[in-house]
Amino acid sequence: MNDHPSTKMKPERRAALFAAATREFTEHGFEQASLNRIIAGIGMSKSSFYHYFANKTELFEQILQQALAPFAKLVQGFEPKSLSRENFWPAILKAAQGSSALLAQHPEIFAVGRMFHRNLPEPNGICAGMMDVPMALVTRLLEHGKVIGSIRDDLPTSLLLESVLALLMAVDRWAIEHTETYSKAEFDGFHEKIVNMFIRLLAPEG
Repeated sequence: MNDHPSTKMKPERRAALFAAATREFTEHGFEQASLNRIIAGIGMSKSSFYHYFANKTELFEQILQQALAPFAKLVQGFEPKSLSRENFWPAILKAAQGSSALLAQHPEIFAVGRMFHRNLPEPNGICAGMMDVPMALVTRLLEHGKVIGSIRDDLPTSLLLESVLALLMAVDRWAIEHTETYSKAEFDGFHEKIVNMFIRLLAPEG
């Protein structure tokens, strides 16, 4: 559970701060984002801000952590080694479709996702650490998939990992910009087509 001091703020006040900061970080990038503009936009004093946050970095990190918390729980409950050759790809599809309900419950993820991709290339690495968990999960999926025959073994895992992550990031960027108004049924169909793209990339030949 997140026990950050900002959780003691009034929920509507915290939401307003996070929304204003998300817009600022997306429009200007982390380095050029102005804390003064963020807090002025919601009528917040600097003393009040620093009562809850040490700096701009902490604000950025808390926005990401809050938005991604529901998805982190989904990932934590997904254990690659429990998958068999028969249910490997169906389980991945089910997990992907499970994100549809989360997106419907947390539409702010679209704005935060734009902020994330806008700042991912920043040289300060403000978003770099956010890739550690998905990279570890994909690596485990690839390694276990090779063992059970669901993933091709004619190419190095490191190459497959880079290919998967590149496609994942491309899909994520596109989805953030184009699927905000999708219904659950449309999302489920979208996920099925995307998983089929990965099957064609990763499944053993024949």
